[in-house]
Amino acid sequence: MIEKVEKTVQERWVPSFRFERNEAAPFTPFKKKTTEAKIALVTTGGVYIKGMTPFNDNYGLGDVSYREIPVDTDLSTVSFAHEHYDQTNARKDPNVVFPLDVLKELRSEGKIGDLAETHYSFMGYIPVPHPLKNVTAPEVAKKLKKENVDAVILVPS
Repeated sequence: MIEKVEKTVQERWVPSFRFERNEAAPFTPFKKKTTEAKIALVTTGGVYIKGMTPFNDNYGLGDVSYREIPVDTDLSTVSFAHEHYDQTNARKDPNVVFPLDVLKELRSEGKIGDLAETHYSFMGYIPVPHPLKNVTAPEVAKKLKKENVDAVILVPS
């Protein structure tokens, strides 16, 4: 199946596209109780706060940058810059691709411990992933670690 998707992307959009396969990352079971865990949200939905610089497709090369979204962000102030998925439902309810309000509810119900002060958004269309893999992702990982985040919920788009 992955090979078929890869071939379709190559034929329709980016001839040099290759899926990145991570076979080196060790499986690390989550051992902390969710009721005690600090959670962060990472989306590839191209979410940004109005007034920030939107993500840019860069003529089909994608955008490896990220946007920091503070925990107290009102989701009525966010927008989406990502040309590679249907944003209809996300525009109606940003929680579809950035479920910050949902996480706040879970926190208030005591189902999760705490939320990170900063959450992160990427534009998921990145056909040349090396800058993301080697620079941007490690930078965000360091920020999450510095904030003592126990788990990240990744919401792909």
